[in-house]
Amino acid sequence: MAKKMMINCGNCDARNVREETLAAYESITINAGSVLVSRESKDLMNRYGVTMNCGDIKEIDKDARINMVNGKLQIKSSDVVAGKCYLMVNGSLDIGSDTQKVLEHYVGIHVNGSVTYPESMSAFVGMLSVNGTTTAYPDGAVVLKRNAVVDHLFALRAKKNLYWSARRMIMVDPQLDGAALMAKGAAFSAKEVILAESKVESMIDLIDEKAEIIIVPDGTSVIMDDVTLDAATVKKYGKKLYIIGDLKVFAEGAESLEQLEYLNVRGDASVTAELQDRLTEALTEISGEVKVSKLHKGRRIEDKMNLRISKWLLEQETDGISVSDCMKLTLDEDIPAELILERLSVSDCLEVRCSADQEAAVAAVSEDVMWIGSAHPEGGDMDIGSLVKGALGGAKALLDTKIVNAGDYVL
Repeated sequence: MAKKMMINCGNCDARNVREETLAAYESITINAGSVLVSRESKDLMNRYGVTMNCGDIKEIDKDARINMVNGKLQIKSSDVVAGKCYLMVNGSLDIGSDTQKVLEHYVGIHVNGSVTYPESMSAFVGMLSVNGTTTAYPDGAVVLKRNAVVDHLFALRAKKNLYWSARRMIMVDPQLDGAALMAKGAAFSAKEVILAESKVESMIDLIDEKAEIIIVPDGTSVIMDDVTLDAATVKKYGKKLYIIGDLKVFAEGAESLEQLEYLNVRGDASVTAELQDRLTEALTEISGEVKVSKLHKGRRIEDKMNLRISKWLLEQETDGISVSDCMKLTLDEDIPAELILERLSVSDCLEVRCSADQEAAVAAVSEDVMWIGSAHPEGGDMDIGSLVKGALGGAKALLDTKIVNAGDYVL
């Protein structure tokens, strides 16, 4: 029989653990995001020296029912909850209005994610434990997405309501009719509203005065993602761009830079040295930094789990190779350091495997790389004796240990 027990799980319910279970092992280790204990089980596990590595420990009555939800959940006033219940949500939770009677049945609510509820419910959510964001919205409001687009189709369906978004509303559609929305009695509330210049006069009275108003030129496209500027970007979005994300400008983006009439970047911009001045001239505003990147104008390789670069490949790409957003990059040992300096650039990668002779050159052409070297400290190259010894030791440890891997586990 195994002498040790190791539990690896997201949530561990240890409220009803029995003494004979604890006595059967020399040691028990719980690695979990959250552990539920009762007063009795907590005292029992303390006596037996149970090790708990976890983000959260909650003491809950051992008779309470546990309800675990992954994704979205809404608590409504019509819900029926039998007995006492502890709710765990990995995702988003919306607590509806007039749900105080329902909430009385919950001995606790833990959320990994986001929670929203009407302002009138603030006095009834004391049992909430949130690893994330908590937002109260005006009573009676219609809750929209965090990034809500209010366009002419939205206006056609609008009613006499207050529409609320936890983050921002985007109002740049040229066909958006503010007068029609006012006639319907619609109103809007959000932390931030991006508003086309020609819509300011007709829409401003419909927007909560606490909202931050960002005015953009008519014809501006709002892009909620990272952007690599090229001809396809301009063709799809036009010449006026409001980017909520990061911007990358490679050599093929040079002509597109000249075409832009408005460019606002709510993030950082990475640009090659030869295009830095042209980007600075094109930028209307940027909230982050302009970073001069070591990017080459030749081949780009992105979003790879494992990538190998050979000497032959670098020799073929006379304009260089730019590698970005890769987990592991391995360089063949026969690549000269001079060729690396001349033709390779690396950015936003987890690790680069290279020889000791190549390390200095790789470091010189890299940015935002976590680790560079020949043998990773968490498991590098080993001789055959070390491998055999490690394998035998690992096998013995496995025989002595009962290992449980689960999403949710009841001890």
